[in-house]
Amino acid sequence: MANLVFPQLTCGALAQYPIRKTRLARTIKNLLTDGNLLLNSDPYGSRLIWELEYVELSNSDLQAIQTHFANCVGPFHAFTFIDPTDNMLTSSADLTGAVWTVPPSVQLTAGRPDPLGGTEAFTLTNNGQAAQGFTQTLPVPASYQYCFSVYVRSEQGAAITLMASGTSANSSETFSAVTNWTRINISTHLNDPGQGISAGLTLAAGQQADIFGPQLEAQLAPSRYRPTLQQGGVYTKAHWATSSLPVIATAPGQFSTVFSIEASV
Repeated sequence: MANLVFPQLTCGALAQYPIRKTRLARTIKNLLTDGNLLLNSDPYGSRLIWELEYVELSNSDLQAIQTHFANCVGPFHAFTFIDPTDNMLTSSADLTGAVWTVPPSVQLTAGRPDPLGGTEAFTLTNNGQAAQGFTQTLPVPASYQYCFSVYVRSEQGAAITLMASGTSANSSETFSAVTNWTRINISTHLNDPGQGISAGLTLAAGQQADIFGPQLEAQLAPSRYRPTLQQGGVYTKAHWATSSLPVIATAPGQFSTVFSIEASV
């Protein structure tokens, strides 16, 4: 079934704490006739397992989870799962990666000092005649609550616009970057039923700024920055790791449940 996505709670979060996240790896063992043992890691045998616990769920939130479980036929159908503990963006630590859309007249220079004491920041220079920058598009519902954040600084007080857009709606906010590192963010909940959300920033024409740590999360406010490379926090082939969904009524109109979700890495 197409467009099966794990639901977001009405409060704008995906999960409640505590969350237990486990990574399992597989090693292939070959016992030779001379008694030697050859060990090789299996690059296709790694899995992530999220153990999620929910309390005081409303009727509507419980129904959304139950409906999703039924549409997936339990563990049978794959669905898209947004990791509530990770940065949704792929290659957040490398703005030159192929997943980013960058116009030819925008220059990115790596190896700049970053706010965490390293040299992982980029200098963004807009050599064009209009506001330009970079964006990344992810295959998730545009209507979810999202927060896009990034660290910025500029000696010239550059005008930086953060934006989030779907298929029929968009949201943006403009900030003036200062000489010290500042984390700016935009929190958005688009009225857009489409599939796909794009997040990014633009820099005013002819201006320059240092950029570090873009992060997209399906929640109201930014959390600690988590750098990503080949894998972001969106898993398009996740599965329920249970054949039944336990539900306990704890009070009138309040419910609790515990279950696991898994995805190949």
